[in-house]
Amino acid sequence: QYLYPYPQQPQSAPSPSYAPPAPQYQQPTLPPHVAPAQSSQDAAMPTRFEPQLGMQLLIGEARFGFMPHPIFGAEMDEVFVVEGGEALLYQLQDVANGALYALKVMKPSYRGEEIARSVASLRPYATLPGLQLGNRICLTRAEYPALIAALPDLEFAVLMPWLTGRTWAGLLTDRAASETYYARDALQVALRTAQALWELEAHHMAHTDVASGNVMLLSEKGEIALLDVETLYMLNTPTPRFKRLGTPGYQHPRLDARGQWRPEGDRFAGAILLTEMLTWWDPTVRALTPDGAETLFQPQELQSLTLPRWQAARDALWNTCPPALALFDQAWAAADLADCAELGAWAMVLLQQIGA
Repeated sequence: QYLYPYPQQPQSAPSPSYAPPAPQYQQPTLPPHVAPAQSSQDAAMPTRFEPQLGMQLLIGEARFGFMPHPIFGAEMDEVFVVEGGEALLYQLQDVANGALYALKVMKPSYRGEEIARSVASLRPYATLPGLQLGNRICLTRAEYPALIAALPDLEFAVLMPWLTGRTWAGLLTDRAASETYYARDALQVALRTAQALWELEAHHMAHTDVASGNVMLLSEKGEIALLDVETLYMLNTPTPRFKRLGTPGYQHPRLDARGQWRPEGDRFAGAILLTEMLTWWDPTVRALTPDGAETLFQPQELQSLTLPRWQAARDALWNTCPPALALFDQAWAAADLADCAELGAWAMVLLQQIGA
């Protein structure tokens, strides 16, 4: 069996936090003993994946326990799981060493071979800044036949290191924390993000959903990680079943039939996100942004030339990194994603600004 009761309770681990004010980053590597199972034993009858506290999950030779929910605690018998639009994210702990991991279990409609392809394509770049989640494995029927036969819900699930921090969206909605976000922070965060997106584009890939909720801030030094990297655009791969349109507030107003599933798919969204990062230090920009907004611009505001917040953002860009203003203006006027500046251009002007 692959999901079974603990012989004893899992060892304790630090209580996770959704958005610590000064997040600490731990980047555990995947345990070397997580490998395809070699046994040819007969699989048990298929079971729904409904984990509970006091159970272990066996993946290859590694055993993982399910962590308790950080709010309800172990006494409520609730595992730590976060539900998103396409997947459920569980927090696991390696029983052997106590390291924390995330298990992303895709909802049935979103399971597919494209996840395994994305995992394999990103793995060579896992050591690069921002692409830490390339260090992951995908549970496929080909490599884990007995596990998937026993727990079909885990097909195309992804096991990866657990990252601790807050998302960029979390900072945008936290006005108190935003008060301590300064221009020097803006340059570092934007540079790391631009470099990660540039790395993807340079290798003919695109994230396809660049947005505030998909960038995690890992430290006060500007370290970031791109999240939700299971649906990368890659050259010469089949179009996914669900069109990759991105997130409202970051979508180009005139996407064609490909959506953001194309080589230039991240350019417009990247320009908006990098502009947010470079201007959020400015009190005027924050004052003109509605409370609770997770993006600087609402969908109906994109490419408008009469919006006071747009002009305030342009002024803040000029004060932070003057060459970036031309790149933002280029995206704002672009009739198509291909008309936006390459993401490498953003990285280069930021490097020059920081080195000036």
